[in-house]
Amino acid sequence: MFQLDDCVAYIINKSAKQLSARLEKKLMRYNVTRIQWTAMYYVENNQCLTQKCLADKMSLKEPTVARLLDRMEADGLIEREFCTKDKRAKTLKLTEKGKYLNKKLTDIAETFKDDAIKGIKKEDLITFKKVVEQMLINTTDQEA
Repeated sequence: MFQLDDCVAYIINKSAKQLSARLEKKLMRYNVTRIQWTAMYYVENNQCLTQKCLADKMSLKEPTVARLLDRMEADGLIEREFCTKDKRAKTLKLTEKGKYLNKKLTDIAETFKDDAIKGIKKEDLITFKKVVEQMLINTTDQEA
């Protein structure tokens, strides 16, 4: 009989939500949400990133990302510039304030990750990642 508490997908989802909330609490000391920091991370680490590309990377809908970027721009964290290759598109870049904050928050996220995996063997982490990847493959909708 199906038991929700024994369902691996449920366990992963519940754990991911708890870990996300704990990281969010640390980032909020700087008045930045986890989603904002994730956007800053991608902008910093991808040249010529457009709003659409960011939405794809974050698995969010473009209107959601547009609102996120509007707020970040108002907070002085990012700038939108016309793309040199396509004048219709705008690329994203961090302001100096955004770069400074992103560095601080990335350090916090790295420490958080290190704390989270403390005491776990490297081989076990590799196995965990492989198992999750296989679960995604197993549940991919073949008709889509």
